[in-house]
Amino acid sequence: MRQIAILGGTFDPIHNGHLKLAEEACAHFPLDACWFMPAAAPPHKQGRKLASYAQRFHMAELATAAYAKFEVSDFEAKRSGLSYTSDTLALLRSEYPDSEFSLILGADSFFEFGNWHAPADICRDARLLVAAREYAREHSSLSEHARHLEERFGARVALIPAPLLDISSMHIRELLAAGKKSAAQYLPAAVYRYIQAEGLYGPEKEGKL
Repeated sequence: MRQIAILGGTFDPIHNGHLKLAEEACAHFPLDACWFMPAAAPPHKQGRKLASYAQRFHMAELATAAYAKFEVSDFEAKRSGLSYTSDTLALLRSEYPDSEFSLILGADSFFEFGNWHAPADICRDARLLVAAREYAREHSSLSEHARHLEERFGARVALIPAPLLDISSMHIRELLAAGKKSAAQYLPAAVYRYIQAEGLYGPEKEGKL
């Protein structure tokens, strides 16, 4: 069976933290490929304007071009409706019966996983590969939360044992909107050049993206 990891997200914009997370997953687990899958219609971002799907997809292509195991998938754009992970994984399992899927999650997403749409269905169709860092003091530990999800949803959880970059797309957008060149340190060089060329997230775009 081919082993494929899925790293989904809005990628608005994709940044070095996303790449590091996928790198560490590939380094610690026998994965044949990691598919970066930009969400076409993310349900949790319905109240906010995003860069277009084409722009976000192209930024992901630029960011992953140098990595042999990384691919950018347009699977989310091929179907209608909101981009629920449970629906995507069910369709992937049907379309790729010779593959087994893992879902890469940051610690923040992992602790919110129980509130996702159809978490039991996600756990049925994919293993969870989770960034091994504690998220906040008020949360239980990663291992305790993993046991909770295993008992409640039948989750198969494995931790990615590596320190990861604490970067958020929101912070990067704020820096870009303020005209701060320091945003470049968080982005692949090709992505930063594209953002500058397209005028994405800049002061003139505030309120539009």
